[in-house]
Amino acid sequence: MDNVKDCYEQERGDFIFVYHNALAVLFMEYGQFLNIATIPTYQIHTYLVDPIYLQKYMKSAFPDERFKQMFLHALNENNAEQMLVSLETLVSYVLKQMGGFHIDGWHVKSPIEG
Repeated sequence: MDNVKDCYEQERGDFIFVYHNALAVLFMEYGQFLNIATIPTYQIHTYLVDPIYLQKYMKSAFPDERFKQMFLHALNENNAEQMLVSLETLVSYVLKQMGGFHIDGWHVKSPIEG
């Protein structure tokens, strides 16, 4: 998320590429968490919207309808500012679904020797 924000704030020409790459990574990570089969990046949209794809490749529908709708909205967004908002919303949602993110939640597993 930070890299996408930096790209946006610097008004870099590759913002759209970085944004869509972040969406793909987020989809893959969340899909892995939900234990769904890996979907090639170029098939994600079709997987989410086309029931014929599900039959053809014997896939189950994506199990999280809310994420699916937010993801499709983010995928179709074309205003840079709204793209950033959509991605932030998706990232927050996924982190919540995965149990949250706590920056101070780290524990050392091995004893510390001085």
